[in-house]
Amino acid sequence: MVYIGGNGPRRPRVYLHDPPPGYHPPRTEMPAKDRQRLARRDWILMRVATVVLILVAAAFMVIILMLIATHS
Repeated sequence: MVYIGGNGPRRPRVYLHDPPPGYHPPRTEMPAKDRQRLARRDWILMRVATVVLILVAAAFMVIILMLIATHS
């Protein structure tokens, strides 16, 4: 018996006696090593994005200050 249906109160529950060809049941939990790898990748990505954003903001401020200083 295979449950095919969505989550929610308005969606009907559909059960099939035999699974369709190529059906694989959903994985319930990701291994701890993979979760840790994804968390580390996200942490690095956020740090790089923060540094880049700070550098862009600083460059923008320098350009604005240069325009103000050189305006006659």
